[in-house]
Amino acid sequence: MKTVISLLACLGLGAAYLAPAAAATSTLTLKLSAQNGSGENGTATLTQTDGAVNVVIAIPNGPAGPQPAHIHDGTCAGILGVAYALTSLANGNSTTVIKGITIDQLLAGKYAINVHKSTDNMGNYVACANIVKPASSM
Repeated sequence: MKTVISLLACLGLGAAYLAPAAAATSTLTLKLSAQNGSGENGTATLTQTDGAVNVVIAIPNGPAGPQPAHIHDGTCAGILGVAYALTSLANGNSTTVIKGITIDQLLAGKYAINVHKSTDNMGNYVACANIVKPASSM
């Protein structure tokens, strides 16, 4: 009886070690939706690198700029303070590397990527995307 119990315990431990851990999110593409009648729709693609997140924003036909962008605490429905500054968009494009975070850390909180109209008009938001996992299509 002890042998059977020992064998079952070993099998259970072995299965636990073989079970795949939840895979870290390596890439996340978000749809930036136009706000305040701007017509500025686009994407924000987050890519996990070694110890950093690369954020690429693309708004086709965006203005020459600069258009400041940030990752804010909160959601598009309730923007709060700036959590991470992003490189301002020029001609609808921006690339930023944020060191010391992961995509999964962003997904675990409430964050939104927000694009402002201009450096002179920071209070006018032109595009926003909540940082959330896309709904799975089953």
